Amino acid sequence: MADKSRLRWPFAIRLLHWLSVVTFAIQIALSFGPMKGSGMASMLWLPSHISTGVLIFLLTVFRLVIRVCTRAPDRSPLLPARAAAALVQWCLYAFVLAVVITGWLAYRPMPLMPPARLFGSLPIPKAPSFAGLNARDFIAVHSTLFWVLATLVAVHVLVAAMHAVLFRDGVMSGMLFRRSREAKAEDGGFAG
Repeated sequence: MADKSRLRWPFAIRLLHWLSVVTFAIQIALSFGPMKGSGMASMLWLPSHISTGVLIFLLTVFRLVIRVCTRAPDRSPLLPARAAAALVQWCLYAFVLAVVITGWLAYRPMPLMPPARLFGSLPIPKAPSFAGLNARDFIAVHSTLFWVLATLVAVHVLVAAMHAVLFRDGVMSGMLFRRSREAKAEDGGFAG
């Protein structure tokens, strides 16, 4: 019998992955909900958008640190499949960081408005200025990078669904929290 634990991601990676999914969903709801409008309404939601972006950034950095220190689960013996999976994962990390950083670079407090505060209390550090680039330029880059990231996420979700429904190879279950049937059966003899 194959060792099913070798097919699962470490608990910390799985936890950070699903926390990232939740924060992305919140960020998308903010971006295409109350922030979609113009004027004061979108400005009122900007601190929440920035704070969620910081959470996404921190979760991604923690994931990267843990990911570098751990080995990926054993998967396909085919080198092209392993290489493609690794490439998509690292591109996701890179684009998440790029989207967050360009969002921060785009933030310029409006005159006569109090600066936005992270999580309602911490001041947002002022981004450096770059000659020839203004907030609108960074907003355009931020938006473009977001759509590239959204496309990568869609591909990631589609491939995960294919593994779960078509291939049934355990790739998707390696990121879930439920226990394998084998582990449940082993524990069944000890249950009262």
